[in-house]
Amino acid sequence: MKKVINYFLGILFLVGATSCEKQLTDIQPIDQIPAQNAISTLVDVGSAVNGVYGTYSGRRPHYLSSFMTDEVRLGTGSEYRNVGNILFNWQHVSDSQDWRDGENGGAWTNLYQVIDRANRVLELMVPVPTANATEEALKNQYRGEMLALRAMAHLELLRWYAPTPQYTADQLGVVLQKEYVKAPGSYRPSRNTQGEVMNQIIADLAEARNLIPTTFTDISRITRNAVIASQVRAAVHTRSWQTVVDRANELLALQPIATRANYATLWTTRSIAPANQSTEIIWRLNVQALNLGAAVGSLWQDVGTGAVQASPAVKLMNTFDQANDIRFSTFFRTTPRNLIAKYGFVVTGNGENFQYDIKMIRSSEILLARAEAYAELNNLTAANADLNTLRSNRITGYIHIPVLDRNQLITDILQERYKELCYEGQRYFDLKRRSLPINRDLADAGGQATIQTLLPTNPKYILPIPQQETFANPNMQQNAGY
Repeated sequence: MKKVINYFLGILFLVGATSCEKQLTDIQPIDQIPAQNAISTLVDVGSAVNGVYGTYSGRRPHYLSSFMTDEVRLGTGSEYRNVGNILFNWQHVSDSQDWRDGENGGAWTNLYQVIDRANRVLELMVPVPTANATEEALKNQYRGEMLALRAMAHLELLRWYAPTPQYTADQLGVVLQKEYVKAPGSYRPSRNTQGEVMNQIIADLAEARNLIPTTFTDISRITRNAVIASQVRAAVHTRSWQTVVDRANELLALQPIATRANYATLWTTRSIAPANQSTEIIWRLNVQALNLGAAVGSLWQDVGTGAVQASPAVKLMNTFDQANDIRFSTFFRTTPRNLIAKYGFVVTGNGENFQYDIKMIRSSEILLARAEAYAELNNLTAANADLNTLRSNRITGYIHIPVLDRNQLITDILQERYKELCYEGQRYFDLKRRSLPINRDLADAGGQATIQTLLPTNPKYILPIPQQETFANPNMQQNAGY
């Protein structure tokens, strides 16, 4: 794990940041700050916690999932840079040079960096003294946040890199990292099974849930609601449908979905107030003027020139009631040409810089997860009710006609996830966990029939472990077909 080992060798962090901004601003080499002295006070712990948040690259899942699936098409316009040529052509070259978002490094590297930093905080904070019960509670909260981030990063890795489309407990997963590496020069881990990784994810989230108080409501960090939402995601991945229902019931009672009247504001407001659980945003990552490279909108268009890197898929746009669905006018622009507008858009003179906080988890995702779980449990009445709730709060004049066929209802719910969660990094996971093919309209594949459909049986359906990891570590098993 060459890139991961480099971080183990080179990084121990102390961050001077305000409580509202999670930016990594002061990185110290580990050989200059003795590990036992790096975190000695509760203030140090808080700064280090901020540093872990600053490490998490929220836009990467948006990039990977959108380009891999049927959310985008080759950009239109003479200035287009032909990024779409990577469709179905996953290369496992250097993170700084390949399709895995070369501006910020690969998903594998970033997620293990998050895990390593969380593990450092978890271990080094243990002996930090507290002066009173209030400080002890804050220390426990910090531990809960780090456990949750560690679990969430492991879940992302498992969803991206597991070699089987659907969760299979006894098959290879990813490397389970429960502590930071003390001897990185000799560290050569093997991949754990999916079941081993998932058991740790479940345990971390359960502990985190008990440590983070309900009174902590800063949605720019991991709240108790965000932990419950992550429990829903983990249960969806393992097809634990009753758990999905139980956890979603808890969460949606506390944070229901936005109404149609309030929906567009979620996307046009550049920064939702952090202490705000009155919206359906459960967790967001800050995008500030100093870290605009983390913005999502610049994945699709260049700031200033408006050069198009990717256009909305014709297939996706055609799934909406374009006249009555608030999402269509919120997510897209059709003049002077089709543009993705979910995180802003550039046209001549509008001065857009894409400075919008990244929505990492929303209540709409959790509602649709519950609908799918109800359908799987054969409670079609409840599943239809959830689907109706989502659509009625998005489409003017919507009248729901109950779907009485279970398989068709599941298909409809997945289609609604395609629409509601587009460009939020979920589409590839939704198709993969169902072993469904990736199908594009021919127009979205540039007229090239050879890249129109990718079947789950094709090795390219599964991502490779980054090549630099397999080169550096002979124990790192590569996925089949690479």
